[in-house]
Amino acid sequence: MSATKSTRKTYKAPLPGEEIVISGIAGRFPDSNNVEEFKNNLMSKKDLVTDDDRRWKLDHPDIPQRTGKINDVNKFDALFFGVHFKQAHTMDPMCRMLLEHAYEAVVDAGINPKQLRGSRIGVFVGACFSESEKTWFYEKLQVNGFGITGCSRAMLANRISYWLGVTGPSYTLDSACSSSLVALEHAYRCLIDGQCEGAIVGGSNLCLHPYVSLQFSRLGMIVYSQLCYKKKKID
Repeated sequence: MSATKSTRKTYKAPLPGEEIVISGIAGRFPDSNNVEEFKNNLMSKKDLVTDDDRRWKLDHPDIPQRTGKINDVNKFDALFFGVHFKQAHTMDPMCRMLLEHAYEAVVDAGINPKQLRGSRIGVFVGACFSESEKTWFYEKLQVNGFGITGCSRAMLANRISYWLGVTGPSYTLDSACSSSLVALEHAYRCLIDGQCEGAIVGGSNLCLHPYVSLQFSRLGMIVYSQLCYKKKKID
């Protein structure tokens, strides 16, 4: 490609009435408890993929040694969110964190979550693989009925809608690696079609078992170097 050839791509402006505003944002990332920490870590080129054993002990030579680790996956303010303690203990960690960060995103948008009750706000969540079913159905053997509602991926979106008391479309999508982007596209279409007056869009992925990481590695979905960036100057 010629060095003088422009690679800039232009996009058409949205038609009147199709403009969408992203008014609030929140999230948790490897060794970054919020978006601001994540931004600062990226700007300072901090390697967020570590080789410590906080998550699991390596008992197989092919298990990737370096992983990005989310902090405080076992913490949740069940009382604040009105979740029964038995439900909280059998709830998918992704569900707990999505609920927390949905609240943060609403507040970040300058809105009191109580003001949303009864409004046509849609909730769209992208998620793929979850390990919670195996843990709570076959290993812990807590047969109290809460395992179903705690591990169902449908509840990733539905619990947010229930807690906020909103009445728009609410569902979880799975399109593998593109799940979050597809959730965003669904939210946009529902807004344009008038199915909802606002939307909460989320995405989550947690890998908590070493052999799941091993499967991803053998599938070729984990970069061999296991580095966030190349440690060399880019010309």
